Amino acid sequence: MRTIVLFLAFALSSTELAYALDEYEIEAMRNDEVFVINGEIFEAKTYCLGWDEGDRVVFLEGRPNGVCTSAELYNLDKEESCRVWCE
Repeated sequence: MRTIVLFLAFALSSTELAYALDEYEIEAMRNDEVFVINGEIFEAKTYCLGWDEGDRVVFLEGRPNGVCTSAELYNLDKEESCRVWCE
């Protein structure tokens, strides 16, 4: 029973955290590897296959203002993440 209660508490806190993240739109992109988000350029460490202009993303790591070395984006429309370099 305790395991279930702990799991539910974690699930609820994770859900609340997901809603606390700011969403950003991919404003422009090139070749599944260069993205403009929040007016800043981010370059995929490999490729973010199938990501498109207009897709909504949140930053799991890094900063949307580009002041970072690298970042991890989560695409809310594709339901997948991708690691990028901050320019």
